[in-house]
Amino acid sequence: MRVVLYFILIFGFIKPSFAQDIVVKQVWGNVQFVIGEQKIAVKNLTSFSEKSGVFLLKDKNSKLFIRIDDKFTYLTFSEDKHTFSLKELIAPKQDLEKKEVGFLDKFFTIFSVSHDDDAKIDGLMISAKSAATRGIFNDTNIIKLDPIMMMDGYPIKIDFSNFIDSSDIENNKFNVLIKNKYSDRIIFDQTITETYFTINDTANNSLSLNWDIEINNINSSKKIKGTVESLYVKSEKRKLFNQLKDKAIAESKTDESTYQIVFIESLRSSGLLANACYYLDLFIETNNNPKLINYKDHYTK
Repeated sequence: MRVVLYFILIFGFIKPSFAQDIVVKQVWGNVQFVIGEQKIAVKNLTSFSEKSGVFLLKDKNSKLFIRIDDKFTYLTFSEDKHTFSLKELIAPKQDLEKKEVGFLDKFFTIFSVSHDDDAKIDGLMISAKSAATRGIFNDTNIIKLDPIMMMDGYPIKIDFSNFIDSSDIENNKFNVLIKNKYSDRIIFDQTITETYFTINDTANNSLSLNWDIEINNINSSKKIKGTVESLYVKSEKRKLFNQLKDKAIAESKTDESTYQIVFIESLRSSGLLANACYYLDLFIETNNNPKLINYKDHYTK
């Protein structure tokens, strides 16, 4: 039986829609989608495909973070430009490309969403999934995880409550042991009562990171086994990720949420769920921003 591990975030899988749908990842302020005389209030995680339609950003507080095919785009209001037709967004003209290039423009220029059809919801890329198989080697007490991908040097947070029966969670303890796959060096060895844990130091001096993970229920024979592996990220993309992370952390001390949501969404869309979960909770703990809380609530329903 296949079960799905989403760490903190849990997603449902639905048939993919057309590749040229525009998917709204996040809305700020007042944004409408206009088709002729019809005006539709734009909401998070809705998709639009009517080529005659236009996004209308009503004021300076209006912003839109969208996905088009395998690219992210960030739209803002200005007096000179506050309407964006689907046609020009899907096939941008030269005048759109000659605008002043900001940091997010640079980031999105080299950032492409991973092509994993199993990770699409209504045609949008949410994240690469991690899965598990129960009963490996005919032992029903062992759950074998698919590899957990991470960006080395970034903290991770893993929640394994999805694999623990509710009756086993209360008044239970779990031993979490993580070792280097090749040297047996212990990375993490703790007994915990919660069904999640974090690792802050994930720096890696070798070409790739590969850890074995084993979680034992102290009061039973049930075990969870798997690996944590580093995802190779090209140096230019890694540099922009680091810059975006710094901007998101600085922004978390304000009432804004743009960089934080773009950063989390970019990590998730790259399959780096353990990193994304750590930073999303960090940002929420820092400021309890309603946008971030709603963002997380949407994926944990």
